[in-house]
Amino acid sequence: MNPGLLRRYDGDFDEWLELLLAWKEGVGIGDEVPQTLYLLKDGSGTILGAASLRHYLNHTNIVDGGHVGYGICPEYRGRGYGTLLLRLSLRRLSAMGVERVLVTCDSDNEASRRVILANGGVLENHAMDEDGIPIDRFWIDNARPGRSGPQN
Repeated sequence: MNPGLLRRYDGDFDEWLELLLAWKEGVGIGDEVPQTLYLLKDGSGTILGAASLRHYLNHTNIVDGGHVGYGICPEYRGRGYGTLLLRLSLRRLSAMGVERVLVTCDSDNEASRRVILANGGVLENHAMDEDGIPIDRFWIDNARPGRSGPQN
């Protein structure tokens, strides 16, 4: 599942879901790990963002992608929803038994970097994704009580 497809979400959930499913079918599932997609919605049901939680890492997402792929609809960015979405994702991953969470972002994505750092991310290194785009790889200790990340 690709939360980045939220860039194409225009309020028509059924159309967006078809796009998401078409993307998924186009990629195939042979090399993917089990994932669960969560939507962040406000009290009126408006979709603000989405997070795809990978249940474990394989040889591909250990380099790029990590445990969490998240995105906020463009019109709702800059309001703290990314930080909230990642915090909620960490809680869900903790309930799944994931104690050490890998989160990556493009090196030039300052907003995502701030979200990851606000949730306790510690930069491990800089790398290149499969398309040659520079990325930053962060680990979040999701098991230690009182960590400097999200409060449970």
